[in-house]
Amino acid sequence: MTTKKRNRRTPEEKIADLQAEIEKIKERAAQAKAKKDPALRHISSAVRAIDKAAAETKDSATRTALAEARGTLASCLALHGVLQGGSGARVSRRASAEAPDAERVLAYIRSNPGSGSTEICGELGTDAATLRPVLHRLRDEGQVKVTGKARATRYTAKK
Repeated sequence: MTTKKRNRRTPEEKIADLQAEIEKIKERAAQAKAKKDPALRHISSAVRAIDKAAAETKDSATRTALAEARGTLASCLALHGVLQGGSGARVSRRASAEAPDAERVLAYIRSNPGSGSTEICGELGTDAATLRPVLHRLRDEGQVKVTGKARATRYTAKK
């Protein structure tokens, strides 16, 4: 019988996990707020519809126009304190076919420990398929610590 060695989390890792949990709670509270206000509910629904349309279109001009419209609606939601992280982060924003710079990704992870790939994609304006190799390289180089699996995967920068 083999015993597994327990790896205890450092205080910094615990803090990063708690901060990520706080962000999740804030996002859920904002979504609940949006569900109560009919205007915000419709704006949020419009943002989701724009996200779907942008994912389906092949025309770059249409995608650009949709991104501008989404930006306006997302700004309106932000003015009312509604975070558009959940469904809004799934937008396929393929502004360029090139992968984002690893330094930009690492800088974002350092400033937002415990971030998921959808959050990183949303901030850097890329899609998951383009971001994934960069995250894997950072992990393999030992610059990023990965916790969780599948959609629950979180990234924290190593010091």
